[in-house]
Amino acid sequence: MTQINTEARPGIREITAASIEESSRGRSEPDWLTQQRLAAWSVAQALPLPTQRTEGWRRIDLGGLELDRLVSQQGTGVATDVKSTLADNLAGVAGSLRIEDGNVVERFLAPELERRGVILSSLRQAVAEKPDLVQKHLGRLVTGDESKLVALAAALWADGLFLYVPAGVAIEQPILSRIAATGAAPTFFRSLIVTEQATDVTVVEDFLSDDAAGESLASGAVELVTGQASRVRYANLQEWNDQTWHFNRLKSETGRDSRIDWLFVAVGGQTHRSEIDAALNGQGAETDLVGLIFGSGEQQFDHQVLQDHIGNDTRSNSSFKAALGDASSSNFQGLIRVNKTSLRTDSNLENRNLLLSDHSKAESDPRLEILNSDVVRCAHGATVGPLDPETIFYIQSRGVPADEARRLVVEAFFDEVMVKIPVEAIRESVWRTVQRKLGREPGQNDRPSGADAWQAD
Repeated sequence: MTQINTEARPGIREITAASIEESSRGRSEPDWLTQQRLAAWSVAQALPLPTQRTEGWRRIDLGGLELDRLVSQQGTGVATDVKSTLADNLAGVAGSLRIEDGNVVERFLAPELERRGVILSSLRQAVAEKPDLVQKHLGRLVTGDESKLVALAAALWADGLFLYVPAGVAIEQPILSRIAATGAAPTFFRSLIVTEQATDVTVVEDFLSDDAAGESLASGAVELVTGQASRVRYANLQEWNDQTWHFNRLKSETGRDSRIDWLFVAVGGQTHRSEIDAALNGQGAETDLVGLIFGSGEQQFDHQVLQDHIGNDTRSNSSFKAALGDASSSNFQGLIRVNKTSLRTDSNLENRNLLLSDHSKAESDPRLEILNSDVVRCAHGATVGPLDPETIFYIQSRGVPADEARRLVVEAFFDEVMVKIPVEAIRESVWRTVQRKLGREPGQNDRPSGADAWQAD
C-alpha cells in the first residue's frame, strides 16, 4: 500500500479524507458526490503507484514522479501569463469555457443554443444546477478504480467541462474548453459530455500552461456518452509545459447508429499518458481515432488504445502518428477487441513512428482479440523507422537544403492530422509548436492547409 504523504511543509497543503469531505460540504456538493470522492480517495490510498512491473505500464518510467509532493503542493501565488490559444477571438466558436487553476474565468454559449436546451458549463456548476443529470453519468464509465492516478483525479477534481446536447440539436460550430494552469499546484479535472439522439456536435478540449509554472501534475478523466444516431467529434489537445506530468483516462459509450471521431494531439509535458477506451455499444456504432505525437528533449509519451466492439455491425479505425527527436520516446499499445456476441465487425488499427535522431525511441504493440468468427475485417500494423533517405535526397535534388527537406517530410507526415483540428486558431497554435520543435519559427504564410470543418470521413 502506497500512501500519499501530506505532512505539513512550506507550500504544501494537507490532504486527508476529512479535508476532502470538508471541502465537498463547503461547496454544498450532494451526498452522492461527497461519497464518490471519499471512495476514490480510499482507492488512491490503497493502490500503489504503477511501476514498470505493472501490467500496461512497463514501457513508461515514473521513477522521477514525486507524487506526494506534486499532489500536495500549492501554487506560488505569482501569476503567470498563460497565452490564450484563441487570442480572445471567439469567432467561429459556438461556445467557450475557460478554467484557470480550477476557477472558471470565461464562459460563452450562443443564445440560440441556450434556448434550444444546450447546457455548457463547468462541471461544478452542473452538479449544483443539474444534479440528477450529472449523477446519472459521472463516474459510470471512469470509476476511479483503474489506477492510483485516475483515483486521485476522481477524488480531487476541481472542475472541468460539462456539455449536454438535447435530442435533435445540431451545433454547426465547435464548442471549446480550455483548462489552463498558471502555477505549480496540481490540475485535477473531469469532463462529462452527454448527447441525446440525433445530435451533432464538435468539442475541443485544450490543456495548456506557461513555462514559468514549473513542474506540476495534471490528471483527469473524460466520459463521453452518445444517444442513438448522434455524431460527436471530440479533440483532445495537450499543450502543457515541458515539466508537467500528464495522465488522462478517456472512455466513450457509443449508441446505436452513432459515431464518435476522436482527435488526439500530444506535444507538451515531460511525461504524457492517455488511456483511451472507445466502446462501440450500439448496433451500427462507429468510431475513428486519430493521434499526433511530437516529442523532443527527453519527453515520453504513452498511449493505450482500446477499440471495444460490443454491438453488432460496428466499425472502428485508429491511426496514431509520432515524430520523435532528441531523446524522446513513444509507446503505443493498441487493442481491437471483438466480443463473443459482436457480429460483422469491421476494424483497423495502425501506428506509424518517425525517429528524427539516433537517441529517440518508439515501441508499438498493436493487438487483436477476436472472440467470434463472424468478422468483416480486423487488421493491424505498425512501423518504426528513420526518415527515408531517398525521399530526402529527392527533395534536395530540387534545390532544397537538407534541414528544410527534413522539415517538409515531417510536416507532410502530420498534415492529414493537422487539417482535422476544427478551430483555426488552435490548429495554428499546434502548427507553431510543430514548427518550433523542427527548429523553425513559422511565418504568417506557413499555416497548414485545410478547411475549418472536421474532415474525418
